[in-house]
Amino acid sequence: MKKFLVGSVLISSLAFAGGFMEMGNSGDLHVMLSSERVLSEGQNKIKVELNRGDHGGVVVAAKDVRIKFFMPEMPGMPYMESKDICKKSGESFECSVNFAMNGTWQYQLFIKDDKNKDYKYKGSVTLGQSSSSHNH
Repeated sequence: MKKFLVGSVLISSLAFAGGFMEMGNSGDLHVMLSSERVLSEGQNKIKVELNRGDHGGVVVAAKDVRIKFFMPEMPGMPYMESKDICKKSGESFECSVNFAMNGTWQYQLFIKDDKNKDYKYKGSVTLGQSSSSHNH
């Protein structure tokens, strides 16, 4: 019973931690983007994890990981983008992204794996909302 209670508290604290997480696949590559806090206007740190097959698969030691967030031009607003070359940090990669304003931003993640194969993963995020989605 103790293990169940401890596990329930841990899971509920993670579920309400208010961070950002999104995962999905690009070919045989499983991609997970996450942040300890909700993405918001200004500077944000994003962690990228890459595994072969699924989240528990072999960690991919990619040669190059780049991310680009952008907001299309709209009436009265110019096109905006923020991009970064992600840096290796342990078994994952870290990126720094600056969102110029709140709203929904599209993103593209460009990956060159350890075998020189190119991958592209796309999605969107709405700033100020904690999230957990699975794109397949």
